[in-house]
Amino acid sequence: MISIAILGYGTVGAGVAEVCSMNSAVIRERVGRTIDIRYILDIRDFPDDPFVGRITRDADLIINDPDISVVVEA
Repeated sequence: MISIAILGYGTVGAGVAEVCSMNSAVIRERVGRTIDIRYILDIRDFPDDPFVGRITRDADLIINDPDISVVVEA
């Protein structure tokens, strides 16, 4: 599993999350590992979003998580 964090959840960040989610089977087939969107960093709240449980305002969670392999600045 590849754990990622997305910094920013505007048009680009939401697009990254959507593409990773929608194409998870293809990514797993090509890379041999699944992608886990562990965190999405943004200052806004998204109460009805499908990724609501992963959205945080705390950058330290991402910085101090040793399992994060990739950080996407969006």
